[in-house]
Amino acid sequence: MKPRWLIAISSLLLAGAAWGIDLSTLDRTIGKEPSYQNKPGYSLLVFGQEARTRVWLVQDGEKIYVDRNANGDLTEPGEGVNPTSARAASSSYRDKKYAIGAITPADKSGPHKDFEITAYAEDNGPWNYVLKLKFDGKLQQFAGWKPVFKESPHKAPVFHFGGPLSAQPIRFAQFSLKEEKPELHLRFATYGAGEFSTVSLGYEAIPREVEPVALIQWPGSKTETVKLLSRC
Repeated sequence: MKPRWLIAISSLLLAGAAWGIDLSTLDRTIGKEPSYQNKPGYSLLVFGQEARTRVWLVQDGEKIYVDRNANGDLTEPGEGVNPTSARAASSSYRDKKYAIGAITPADKSGPHKDFEITAYAEDNGPWNYVLKLKFDGKLQQFAGWKPVFKESPHKAPVFHFGGPLSAQPIRFAQFSLKEEKPELHLRFATYGAGEFSTVSLGYEAIPREVEPVALIQWPGSKTETVKLLSRC
């Protein structure tokens, strides 16, 4: 029998965690698109507990189009973003960065600040993308570390920023005291729709005065409380 654990953390951060949105029902139409120079790739970002605000990302070669005001029109000035830096660190590793800045939805939600996309490729493999932003200008969140653009809006992964959070185990599928160095690794995250679409809460978003606690119920009747002190 595996031990069961629960996570206690600030009710502010976990507000709404008991329910979720069916992201498969989202409208995936795009109001207006530019004339692409390459075969486009699509990703969809949604914001808020109810995922009402939609922001499309479209990859066109080196350029990424960002619907900065979430109005469905990707042809407006400033929405095509080129890399702000790029390098080939070695013969097998290269990366580039897109400093996008603020997302200011027309529905007056947000703004979502410091939006940045980092892309990297190893051994001539596909580009992996890391999405980083501050939801409502405050809550640091991350997503990606994998290829995140798909060939059509219908197949695009959906990343839910500012959505319901849940505690998820990472790195190790099981936690056992039989291990030489037992470690419990967790993240607070929001599930999206599609491959590699989970959005993680940055550890900086949890105030230092908040100490997450794991309540571990061992096989039998013993329950143990453990503070999670390391953040990375």
